[in-house]
Amino acid sequence: MENFNYFTFARALHVIGVVLWIGGMAFVTTVLIPSLRKITDSTNQLELFEQLEGKFSFQAKLATLVTGVSGFYRLPEN
Repeated sequence: MENFNYFTFARALHVIGVVLWIGGMAFVTTVLIPSLRKITDSTNQLELFEQLEGKFSFQAKLATLVTGVSGFYRLPEN
């Protein structure tokens, strides 16, 4: 374990965090919102959006935190 490179690990966490964060935002923008517009009852639209967005919110916050911390850790790496 003495050859373990923490910068490589931080880079992997950074990439995973960005993929989850941006992928989730792409899903909300390209799939969820257009699908919700097809629902005619505005009350159901809001309820469904709040349910799905609430579950995604935790993932987005965690991915943002991981991306920020791993990016900050990688700053001295040149």
